[in-house]
Amino acid sequence: MRQLGLPFYLALQYIRRGRKWTLLLTIVLMTVAFVNLIFVPSLFNGIIDGANKQIINTMTGDIYITPADGNDYINQKDQVLSQLNTVDAVQATSARTLVPARLKYKNIAGSWQVLAINPDDEKEVSNISQKIISGSYLDANDVDRIVIGRQIAGGNDVEENAFSFRDAKVGDKVTLVFDGTSKVFTIKGIFNSNFVESDKRAFITENSLKEIIPYATDKATTINIKIDQTANQNEVIEDIKQKNIDGQVYPWQESTGLMKSVSSSFLSINVLLSFTSVLIAAVTIVIIIYVTIINKRKDIGILRAIGIKPYIIVSSYVILSAVYAFMGVVVGTVLFLTIIMPYFQIHPFVLPICNAVLVLSWSDYVARAEAIIWISVFAGYIPAVIVTRTKMMAAILGR
Repeated sequence: MRQLGLPFYLALQYIRRGRKWTLLLTIVLMTVAFVNLIFVPSLFNGIIDGANKQIINTMTGDIYITPADGNDYINQKDQVLSQLNTVDAVQATSARTLVPARLKYKNIAGSWQVLAINPDDEKEVSNISQKIISGSYLDANDVDRIVIGRQIAGGNDVEENAFSFRDAKVGDKVTLVFDGTSKVFTIKGIFNSNFVESDKRAFITENSLKEIIPYATDKATTINIKIDQTANQNEVIEDIKQKNIDGQVYPWQESTGLMKSVSSSFLSINVLLSFTSVLIAAVTIVIIIYVTIINKRKDIGILRAIGIKPYIIVSSYVILSAVYAFMGVVVGTVLFLTIIMPYFQIHPFVLPICNAVLVLSWSDYVARAEAIIWISVFAGYIPAVIVTRTKMMAAILGR
């Protein structure tokens, strides 16, 4: 039993008698390695999570319905909305009708999406009404007012300014051109959802649509649905299908083609950077343990001379490596959860697809904590074995 406890005793003595600044520096290096190991995947998770929320909150809702195959519209939309609102877990619904028209401002024209909505319904499903950066949101009775996205309005700091109205302002006039006729609208508001695809759209009211395209009354091209976040999405979809609505029902995930590609790219980058971080941690431990052992060759030789088995000495340095790694993980975790994550909650990364914060996956955290500890153990084992195989007298004499 004493033999089993001896490696732990030796490891404790190494720590107690070693230089404190060396211990501190080692812990700092392991902390930095571990924080780097969990920072990158947390950032990627935050970008993907933020972009997905943008899709839900500005584009599709939790569930969306499109016309049945062969149809351009969902007919009798008011009746459909009434049916949907009777489904358990459905919190709000909003119909959108795509207006087949072009927008023109001065001598600039473009084929951006123009959607006719009920403003009161829309604000219950999407957050566009909360993203107005200039002017105000639509009222249901507005018939000659339009709200446009930042990417349409343009400006010096706009990503797609070259394809925009190049700094259109609230109060300016734009023309909606369709089927050889046109209608002039006043820009009532400009919104910035910080999601490029969403900000390339414009909204008018259903009352405006009735005036310019009477045949589109009571029709919709999409219906967006917000559900209780505790509900099972698939079960709600099945309940909606039981209503025999003349349309196709999809979860929001069906519209994330771009983010699937981005997620795949992030996965490859994450693997590469994670491997680099683990390699840095391993090299750090190898160097530290090797230098420590070289400086203690005489002590190792004496331990062997008094009958301490080599495997006990090797085990003591393996334990020392594990302690370094464990302390780095603990300090890194505290630093990450109490300082780094809260900081980026207040100061997120501003990207064209979202304001990204750090989102820590606990499964990733556990896997990376285990990886850095096991790699450190292995990294400590190698130099310990090399040095303990030196001839006893050579070790004692420091050769």
